[in-house]
Amino acid sequence: MRNVARTVPFIAALFLATMAILINSPALFYMATAMFATILASRAQAWLSVRGLRFERVSPPTVNVGDTVTVGLVVWSERRLKRPLVTIVDGLPRNLVCADLTPSLPVAPSYDQPIHTKYSFRPLRRGKFRWAGLEVFGTDALGLITMSKEYATEPAELTVYPAPITVSVPIPPAAGWGTSEAESGRFRGSGIEPRGVREYSAGDPMRYVHWASSARAGKLMVKEFESGSGLVFLFVLQRTRGTEVGVGGATTFEAMCGHCAYLAEQYLRQGATVAFPGLEEPRSVSLSQTVRKQEIYEILASIQADQTTELSTELAGLARDLPEGGTLVLMVSSPDPQLPIVLGSLTGLQKVCLIYDANDYRPARLARLPSATDPAYLGQLRDAGAEVFVMPKVEAVR
Repeated sequence: MRNVARTVPFIAALFLATMAILINSPALFYMATAMFATILASRAQAWLSVRGLRFERVSPPTVNVGDTVTVGLVVWSERRLKRPLVTIVDGLPRNLVCADLTPSLPVAPSYDQPIHTKYSFRPLRRGKFRWAGLEVFGTDALGLITMSKEYATEPAELTVYPAPITVSVPIPPAAGWGTSEAESGRFRGSGIEPRGVREYSAGDPMRYVHWASSARAGKLMVKEFESGSGLVFLFVLQRTRGTEVGVGGATTFEAMCGHCAYLAEQYLRQGATVAFPGLEEPRSVSLSQTVRKQEIYEILASIQADQTTELSTELAGLARDLPEGGTLVLMVSSPDPQLPIVLGSLTGLQKVCLIYDANDYRPARLARLPSATDPAYLGQLRDAGAEVFVMPKVEAVR
């Protein structure tokens, strides 16, 4: 429609000029000349409306899947021109899956002051995103001609964390060596060694409030102690290329990351150590719950199912570094024939497999896919000493 609107005035002027020549009419000729002059003047005004501009973008650094992101755009005119309204379209990356994208309001850039506009959207898939360009659309005062120009800006970076997805996985009481403390340790603070200071959460004892930090922060802060729990959870996700099934934010791998975020957060609250072998270096220094939670969300926002190695190969390479007495949690969607063999060779660990049915997430147009929920494959995992849980389908955030 925009292209049609651009050509109609020109076609009308050309028609009048042709008729003026055919019937030798000075009046029509003058009308055609006036229309051509108007078109040229409109094109010049539209061309100038999108030139000589400068932009700044203001966006939040992090957000969770499904939350609303509001991005502010500030525009300056570098020329003393009386400009008509212009529309700014930000160059969001193509891999940023989002919903409810609102257009920015048209603005008239001014030479002597910054003009603000904004737009918003809701990301539906986690990840780290970066973009550095936008496009400006401007018209003449009559709205006959539309021109556009692309501008490079300072890069914007947005990290989208997975939204924790509630899941109930009944891990047996015995965890590696001895009895699990996941249920007995309701919160950090039952030990003696200080661990740090964090924001107050519902259920924290008031005797642990750190009043000096609370006064500085303007909100309740509590002391955090080593809990004395020896429970260790090791999360390993199947990241082999081709094993992620689904579209947009409704994929097996997105479901894994959402469940992993929820479980990791729950185990941290209970005083457990949560680690991601192969995705981070082992550390001997313990971190506060708040800092460790932030690190985990950064890991989950960064990883993708793009590895060339099979899960079994990755796990075999990690075997010697897995701490004895820990709980190994594997998240699997595609059957890996060697995985039961590798699992059977691991000793001194409690092994838990969370299985995702690839066919729950496949687009309807595709044929059925090999799934790790095949009963025979589940039996092989159990024979290797693993507790197996088939996970329900996770619907996409809308």
